[in-house]
Amino acid sequence: YAAARLFGLGRRRATLAAGLAVLLWWFDPWLHWCWWIGMVAYAAAAYFALLPLALFFRFTEDRRPWQALACGLALGLAHLIHPYSFFILAPPMLALWLRARGRLGARGHLAVVGIAGLTIAVNAPWLAVAGQFWHYILDSALYGQSTLAVLGADLVEWLIDPEVSGQIGARTTTRWLVLAAALLGLREWGRGERRTLPFALAFGVLATLTYLGAYSRITAQIQPYRHIAPLALLATIPAADRLTALVAGRPWRSWPRSARLALALLMIPTAQHLFAEVTYYAQGILPRPHPPHSRGHWVIGASGHGSTPDYRLRHVDRDADAVAAWVRAHDDGQRRFLVELGHLGEALGWATRAQIVGGFTHRNLAHSMANLFRRVPSGALSEGDLRSYLDTYAIGWIVTTPPAPWLETEAYRALVERAASFGPHVVYRVKSPAPLVKSGGGAVTAATNRLTVRGSNPAVDLVLRYHWMETLACAPSCRIEQAAIGNDDPVGFIRVPAPHPADLEIVNTYEVQG
Repeated sequence: YAAARLFGLGRRRATLAAGLAVLLWWFDPWLHWCWWIGMVAYAAAAYFALLPLALFFRFTEDRRPWQALACGLALGLAHLIHPYSFFILAPPMLALWLRARGRLGARGHLAVVGIAGLTIAVNAPWLAVAGQFWHYILDSALYGQSTLAVLGADLVEWLIDPEVSGQIGARTTTRWLVLAAALLGLREWGRGERRTLPFALAFGVLATLTYLGAYSRITAQIQPYRHIAPLALLATIPAADRLTALVAGRPWRSWPRSARLALALLMIPTAQHLFAEVTYYAQGILPRPHPPHSRGHWVIGASGHGSTPDYRLRHVDRDADAVAAWVRAHDDGQRRFLVELGHLGEALGWATRAQIVGGFTHRNLAHSMANLFRRVPSGALSEGDLRSYLDTYAIGWIVTTPPAPWLETEAYRALVERAASFGPHVVYRVKSPAPLVKSGGGAVTAATNRLTVRGSNPAVDLVLRYHWMETLACAPSCRIEQAAIGNDDPVGFIRVPAPHPADLEIVNTYEVQG
């Protein structure tokens, strides 16, 4: 609403723009998938990005100091919410600056530099950390790799690759209606309208990124399909402006009867599509069809498709609570839990004090290579290779979803055994787990940012099965080196060279050690 007002829309039109944004938030499949699956920050940034763009537009038009200050603060906050705000906002804001270069004067240009400087200053803490540890970043071109084929699929509402557009039905009617209305709005504004430049340029850049970004190795790194979210939300402003004008002008009153009849007939399938789109996200309100007498089991729902997941925010997996309770009861702090299912691994990470190897499988940090399921999605290794992996990372328990029948075959019977089951989740116990201390003796206890070693052999190099990091420090009177792991994990383990105290502590100082 605020962005629409700053772009010159009246209250009614701004209210409609906000209403269209709400509809997209709930019924655009990509936006709904983002906030439902956990990409809340990007969804929020796509929405919030409208405000700094609108403030910058107003500043280039009015040149008032408060507008520059507000823009700098909003732009800084947008990048704090998600750094990909840069790719949403940089092209239209640069275009506005270039257009206004002759009217801004020295103070105006200084204010623009100040906006950029304030944005950098607000984000400096995480930028410094990111620059310091950038060498840990892996290839990010895994999801959202859309092509022209995905554009065609979006047009006809086909889901052809869940790793591009999400594990959600491609119900795109609301999106295309808003985009179509926005294009009509831009056409009505024309080249002479001051607002046309930022919207037209942003539309072009975001649409190109969305459907052509995967063709470039550079833009593929920012998962280009995600840019459909800011594109759709940006479209709400010119769409609301044009739709309000159309309703107020009622141009159809002068149309011939045949044209009005054609419009009315066209609205019928449109309404059907919109209704189907809404009910897709509320399957609970649809009637359940009665199965035919000839079949006891019926898989087709009222929509004519198979069962649809419940895309409301709720407790997705109640069995995870039982797994967490079991882990808390059996964790002795000396063995790690390897967890296959991503969201279960994340849940166990915060719901227990256990040392978890798992969580989001394709986290784009080198440390994620410790996760077996990052390397081998099925987890199925030979007995010898699996034993080597389990020993390397001191895995004492394996949690799979669903059960892993191959772990229960004769070949693995000497290695693991089933310990517990909770719905689809099965816990396997490693019969002879390796200790967390690889060499040097003693025992290690892990806490947040601290490893405590007791009873080690001062005359032998101490190697711990924990990832090394530049910010770790050892005390008293000891130092840390990086020990190669010897597999695809490039991070390395912690080595404390001899001689060293029998009892020592390793802490995260948050500062790179010399």
